[in-house]
Amino acid sequence: MLSKADTVSSLSAMLGSSTKMEYEDFNQEFKDEIKRVGSKKEKPTLFLHACCGPCLTYPLSVLVNYFQVTVGYFNPNIAPVEEYLRRRKTREDFLSRYSSDHGIQVSLVIEEEDFLKYDSLFKGRYQDKEGGATCLKCHAYRRELAYKYAYFHHFDYFTTVRTVSCKKPSRELNEIAKILEKKYSSTKYLYSDFKKENGQLKGIQISRQYQLYRQGYCGCIPSLLERKEAIKRKIAEGKELTQSEKELRILE
Repeated sequence: MLSKADTVSSLSAMLGSSTKMEYEDFNQEFKDEIKRVGSKKEKPTLFLHACCGPCLTYPLSVLVNYFQVTVGYFNPNIAPVEEYLRRRKTREDFLSRYSSDHGIQVSLVIEEEDFLKYDSLFKGRYQDKEGGATCLKCHAYRRELAYKYAYFHHFDYFTTVRTVSCKKPSRELNEIAKILEKKYSSTKYLYSDFKKENGQLKGIQISRQYQLYRQGYCGCIPSLLERKEAIKRKIAEGKELTQSEKELRILE
């Protein structure tokens, strides 16, 4: 079996050389699949990888209508540790309140994060820009952690909330999962593009309704450093900071 480092390299190489997927309208593929799921007598199980509370809101509101959803928190990229714990707590609180409000049961799985292994795999990432090659490798690494869990715990489906963000590339995220689906084939991947049909805006509205903490950066160190530089420029220009930007200054 490939090591984690080999797996990340393999996924990245395959993505770099791959042609476009057979279908590119992931939102339509999603609709087609949930239509098939909706015709079943019982809801299939789905393991949903989520990075934070705000990104979870809209995808969850759709998925619970068709699946028995379990949310997984596999995010060793989030730094510093205070931020990691705050996002985890936000998700826990949101799931508890949302489940109670809608009379449903949504479980949460929090794995023991191996921050040291993550650091060893992504040496030199501090100089990288968010959205670059290292970003793609990070997506692949975390996606496999979550997909592997779904596979060994016999979930019917697996998907991620990451396609809800306008800053994340839906095609690459779905291609990563397509590659992993061949490895963990008994758990079907649910293609998505949650940002379509104003998905991100709907998520923001739900986040405000539940007064969720909305972070000001992706979570990784490169995105944190980039955000801090942007804040410094705003201060120099005399512009007012948002609440999340003010909180980031506290972390300095």
